[in-house]
Amino acid sequence: MDPKLPDPDAFAKRIHDTLVAPEATASELAAFCATAKKYRFGAVVVQGCWVKEAKGLVGDDVKVSAGVGFPMGGVTAKSKVAEIRETAELGADMFDVMPNIGFLRSGMEAEFRDEIAAMVDGAGGRPVRVMLEFTILDREQKVRAAKLSEQAGVAGVKNSSGWGRGGPATVDDIRLLRESVSPRVHVKASGGIRDLDNALSLVDAGADFLGTRAGVAIIDELRERLGR
Repeated sequence: MDPKLPDPDAFAKRIHDTLVAPEATASELAAFCATAKKYRFGAVVVQGCWVKEAKGLVGDDVKVSAGVGFPMGGVTAKSKVAEIRETAELGADMFDVMPNIGFLRSGMEAEFRDEIAAMVDGAGGRPVRVMLEFTILDREQKVRAAKLSEQAGVAGVKNSSGWGRGGPATVDDIRLLRESVSPRVHVKASGGIRDLDNALSLVDAGADFLGTRAGVAIIDELRERLGR
């Protein structure tokens, strides 16, 4: 037993268990939400069509985050804002949103920032977390994306959608995100997080939350190492 390991219940609150596959079924969602409630994860992340069902299944025990503009981010800002408002009415507590990465890579920084700001405004005070698809950005673009997102008022920044072209979370990218925004903005690591050691290394690098489909395996491994 390693006494330096975190408390499993507290660590579970960092986990945002994720079910965003387009082929996910209602029965799979029910099992997924039951597990999230049992393990008391911090949140579940689902596509908008499942928000109402997910909220009904987890109640107030687990937050529900809706994926918005997911996973490409190329729909209009008005469409994304409408999606946020509709899913808020359906019970979403927060939002993981896809910005228009093409705007950023085109040097259209005002357009990139303003779209995110519109989504933050549309959320009506609910937390908005922006997915920045780091594998298609160079280092300067990563830093600018994070800083512009903070200027737009986001609650959190995220290295990847975990589904599109964002790639896996790396220690270097999470550290860069943490260094690029103020303490007011939380950092979420996403993509390829499948075991406890990987999860711990990302938290050590600055991740406040972990987007993963391996939450159960991670917490079970943590409890095993602690002898619980």
